[in-house]
Amino acid sequence: MTMTEPFRILAVCSGNVCRSPLVELLLTRGLAARPDFAVASAGTIARPGQRMTDEMVAVASRYGIDETDARAHGASRLSEPAVIGADLILALTREHRSAAVELDPRAIRRAFTLTEFARLCEAIPTDESRALTPSELVARAAESRGTLAPADPQLDDVEDPIGLPQDVYDRVGEQIAGAVEIIVDALGNTAVHVPEAAPEIENHDGPKLSFSFRR
Repeated sequence: MTMTEPFRILAVCSGNVCRSPLVELLLTRGLAARPDFAVASAGTIARPGQRMTDEMVAVASRYGIDETDARAHGASRLSEPAVIGADLILALTREHRSAAVELDPRAIRRAFTLTEFARLCEAIPTDESRALTPSELVARAAESRGTLAPADPQLDDVEDPIGLPQDVYDRVGEQIAGAVEIIVDALGNTAVHVPEAAPEIENHDGPKLSFSFRR
């Protein structure tokens, strides 16, 4: 990542009309002070352009999201380019995580469920995360994934509230907001990546050349 290439976060659910849009809105607000982050969302069976459900708009409002912003959301279908371009994929269930990895197997080390990534981030001390770039934080989380598995794998899934009463939406919203808060704290504490000045190499046959390989 460079200053012209933000660290891209992609939230993924099914229809991209309730769970992943809420993640996108909360992350965008929580990381607003960090212009080096860009957040988007998509759905595995999304109908492009479909709006956020009224029930989730109401939930978003309870967490400080302007209703106009929530209603402006238009669903997007999960695609291979979106997965390839994401530096961190936050899936709402293990099934969504698998769908993303199927599109790009290389994404396996940067694809997590939302609650999984929150749990892994919570285990990294703040003083350590401050010394890491966002990409390094993701790598650290991936390394510790096997040692911090939940007692019940279903705890890494966020329920789909579509077609269910408002109280289910409220419960889902609370779970999402809690996980996002932990993730924002972790990512917000990471170091902003600034490309290091590369040493100049003398080229006697032409101009000086500079090389930099670190992302």
